[in-house]
Amino acid sequence: RPPSPPPPGAPTARILFLTDLHWDRQYAPGSAAACPDPLCCRGAPREGPAAAGFWGSYSKCDLPLHTIDALLAQLPNGTGHAANSTGGFAAAYWTGDIPAHDVWQQSRGDQLRALRTVTALLRARLGGLRVFPAVGNHEATPVNAFPPPYVRGNRSAAWLYDAMAEAWQDWLPPAALRTLRAGGFYTAQVWPGLRLVSLNMNFCSQANFWLLINATDPAGQLQWLMGVLADAERDGEKVHIIGHIPPAHCLRSWSWNYYRIVNRFEGTIAAQFFGHTHLDEFELFYDEETLSRPVSIAFIAPSV
Repeated sequence: RPPSPPPPGAPTARILFLTDLHWDRQYAPGSAAACPDPLCCRGAPREGPAAAGFWGSYSKCDLPLHTIDALLAQLPNGTGHAANSTGGFAAAYWTGDIPAHDVWQQSRGDQLRALRTVTALLRARLGGLRVFPAVGNHEATPVNAFPPPYVRGNRSAAWLYDAMAEAWQDWLPPAALRTLRAGGFYTAQVWPGLRLVSLNMNFCSQANFWLLINATDPAGQLQWLMGVLADAERDGEKVHIIGHIPPAHCLRSWSWNYYRIVNRFEGTIAAQFFGHTHLDEFELFYDEETLSRPVSIAFIAPSV
């Protein structure tokens, strides 16, 4: 069934969308903003125009924690001066990439520290606002390495998913925490009539070498997604899909199936939200028969 737009004057809600915060624990204001390393704005202070700014720098740099804290403090639901100025948010979508880009020196301990530190900051600044997270590609170490759920033991991603379920247990219902622990994806109701699906887009990533084993549906996630969407269609729910990597950046075998699912459930999927590219852009999905009728849109948010 083609989607029908809501009538003029229909009620609206505000959703806070956060992505790609990339906290650099070693960010140093005044350090070199241009450097030969993959990540700059760290190390000893230096004089001159190429020095790292206090809040951040438009360069090969990530963010200091005080910048993330300050931006959260400005939000309508936050504890800053803007508390009552523009109306509150109904929920928050947070699509991953919490750690910095110093991927050559990261340990599991580093990744878990980033996860817990930024989660605690969001909880403190957003108060009782419900946050629906998604798993980014930088959460793992080695970066992009997300083995399918059938991989057990020390090579598995259980160390990460278990920590996420523990950190996010106040935001997500028990059923969502179970599939989060199993494969890093889940579904939950935002409010009656609106369902959220958080996909682990690392199971479609071109940089995830585990997918050389099976790139089609390595975690059974697309099969699960079809079941969730069929139930939502039956129950008259609309669905928001969130994830980190946009579908057009995925392996083609996965994207092809995902595109067909979006076509099949065009009347149920109300919108899609992704991050990863650090650019403000969008992707349009068209009907498969004529490629002339738009059936869905994915909004891609820039960093932060």
